[in-house]
Amino acid sequence: MPWVKRGLVFDPLVHAPWIHSHAQVPTAFEMDQRIRVFFAGRNQAGKSFITYVDLDKTDPAKILYVHDNPIIPLGKIGTFDDEGMMPSDLVVNKGRIYFYYSGWNQRVTCAYHNTTGMIVSDDGGMTFHRVFDGPVLDRIPTEPYMAVTPTVLIDNGIWRMWYVSGTSWEEIDGKYEPIYVIKYAHSTDGIHWIRPEGICIKPKHNLEAYSNPSVVRDRDIYKMWFSYRDSIEFRGGRGSYRIGYAESLDGIDWCRKDDIFELAQSPAEWENQMQCYPYIIDIADKRYMFYNGNGFGRSGFGVAEWRDD
Repeated sequence: MPWVKRGLVFDPLVHAPWIHSHAQVPTAFEMDQRIRVFFAGRNQAGKSFITYVDLDKTDPAKILYVHDNPIIPLGKIGTFDDEGMMPSDLVVNKGRIYFYYSGWNQRVTCAYHNTTGMIVSDDGGMTFHRVFDGPVLDRIPTEPYMAVTPTVLIDNGIWRMWYVSGTSWEEIDGKYEPIYVIKYAHSTDGIHWIRPEGICIKPKHNLEAYSNPSVVRDRDIYKMWFSYRDSIEFRGGRGSYRIGYAESLDGIDWCRKDDIFELAQSPAEWENQMQCYPYIIDIADKRYMFYNGNGFGRSGFGVAEWRDD
């Protein structure tokens, strides 16, 4: 699968000095004259918030505008997103944009708890507001840990979601680390979700974790790009995030095909330790992948273009 790198696009330290650090989980949305890439920056307290940068539709490595504020405040004290927000996906339905995101709370026994929320826009993505203060995806009896980072498609009138579900917290070198897999859900309204049992991709080993699926449908084939890592030495070491790939005929049962995904490792300082959090978007006749490199997005995000030639 011939992905051609276009390089580092956005470095928060260079392009947005108002952000303390990070441009994590780049999430692209096509607008009339530009590509708007939402991402999670972090303030001095380490809390994530959502903001964006606008890129040229004909050259997504060219920055047109950098926003200088979060698009929406963190949640009310005590709610699921009062200590952090990270973008996941945007879906347009009947003129309204549904923006799914991950909300964060700190914990005592383990590092955090996160769930999936939703904000909406009725003005084409210029502004967003909450419809309600609670999450649309949270822990349930059969999923007791987390439910986050969804990708969503409206497919023949059915809302289909692929998301990350926690399976455990494991003690690694004296610290609890989360293990998670990718699962599937469906809905009739994008708010209330039915979550069947079963996972989309079987882990290679018990300490492998998946994150941030990005799914597109090419005719009769569903295609998924995702992040995967070990739970040992994954913060820039040998177990760091890499980008994987899988295919499915029904969107439920997936065949992992990492071997045909080609995004070469790079000596570039921004991505020489990890590649993670892919987001796929089709613009006209081109397909782009926005993704993070080192430090889970601390080094910014880049873009690659798929070329079938």
